[in-house]
Amino acid sequence: MAKFIRFLYRLVNYYLYFVVMACFLALVPNINPNFPLFNCIFKIAGFYLIPPVFGFIISPMLVMIISALIMMGLGKIYDKYYAPKEPKVLVMTPEQFIEQIKKNEQNYIDKVVSEVREEFGEQEQEEKIQKNEDKEE
Repeated sequence: MAKFIRFLYRLVNYYLYFVVMACFLALVPNINPNFPLFNCIFKIAGFYLIPPVFGFIISPMLVMIISALIMMGLGKIYDKYYAPKEPKVLVMTPEQFIEQIKKNEQNYIDKVVSEVREEFGEQEQEEKIQKNEDKEE
C-alpha cells in the first residue's frame, strides 16, 4: 500500500507539472487552441472546467490547488502510517561502525551470560530445595 501511495503522489506531482507547462504553453502567442494536439493538452490540464471569467482562465489555478491538496493528503497519510516502518539509512565513519559492532557484541555477550546465570541459578536453587527436602525426610 505504501508503494501505491507513493505512486499516486508522484502521479499527481507529474500532473501538476503538466498543468504548469500547459499554462506556459497558453501564454505563447499564435497558438491555435483548436488544433487537436493543443486542444487535447488544454483539456487534460483542465482549462475548460470553468468558463473564463472577465477574460481570465481560472480553471488551471483551481486544478493546481486541488492537486496540491491531494499531494498534501497523500504525504500526510504516508508519513503517519508508512514512513515509520521503513528502514532508516544510517551514515557513519568506519571507526563509528567498528565501535557499534563492538558495543553490539558486548551487549550480546552480556545478554547470553545473564541468561546462562539465570538458568544455572534456577537449577542450583532447585538442587538446594531438593537437598533441603531430602534432609527433612
